[in-house]
Amino acid sequence: MYIFPISYQSTVKEVILSMLASPIWQNQYNSFVDEYCIYFDDDEENSIQQNNFFKQFQTEMAAVYDSFFSSLGLDNSDELQIKVIKEILNSDEEEEIDVQQLLALGDFQVFKAEMSYQNKRREIAAYQQLVDDAEDEEDDEDEQEEDPQAEQAQKMLILKIKLEYEQLQDSLELKQAMQISFDNPNQQKLDQIQQMLEVVQARLQILEKEEEGMQQKQQMPQNNDRKNKLLAQLNNLPLIDLDKEQEIFTKIKVDASRI
Repeated sequence: MYIFPISYQSTVKEVILSMLASPIWQNQYNSFVDEYCIYFDDDEENSIQQNNFFKQFQTEMAAVYDSFFSSLGLDNSDELQIKVIKEILNSDEEEEIDVQQLLALGDFQVFKAEMSYQNKRREIAAYQQLVDDAEDEEDDEDEQEEDPQAEQAQKMLILKIKLEYEQLQDSLELKQAMQISFDNPNQQKLDQIQQMLEVVQARLQILEKEEEGMQQKQQMPQNNDRKNKLLAQLNNLPLIDLDKEQEIFTKIKVDASRI
């Protein structure tokens, strides 16, 4: 196995980080994610459609990746790429935030986890739009019955916590897929991720009625409007102690951030 000089590895690492932050990479990447991440909702099976999206992603993003390295006259071998990415991923810095975009080029499970995570981010943005719309409607209406509105407002807050748990779950599953993609994953991190996933999944079970939720997923088309999907979930949310659940979530989120 060829040993790359340390100075060369450092140069390639700088190029990778520079590329991931560049407008040409980010514009291409975000355009793809915006269009297709909605097809990676929840726990869909590895469909032919998702695999086709993966191949399309590889074709589009590999062209940007190859051109970046070739323009600088640098080697972009798989061996060196994995070595540098693993170094970034296991560092204590914040650089690993974007490395998943590059790992997704060569690993379907990382790609799928990343698309699911990005879809959840957009669901949370849709949730915020729902909140803004509700506030606008309240401003336009005269005072009416308060109780139904109060319960609806409470369920909106419960939905927010549920979405935050789901986003945290997607984030952990993405970290898990990234580690597994290596021949020699960091087993300690994998164990920590699995333990945290079990904690998050246990909290989610409290916030959803599984049978009704599954029926909703089957009835809803995949290319649905995100806001309509969120509204459909409201009736199935249990009324809980919001302050207590927010306190629990905050602690879990802090623990997850340490992995």
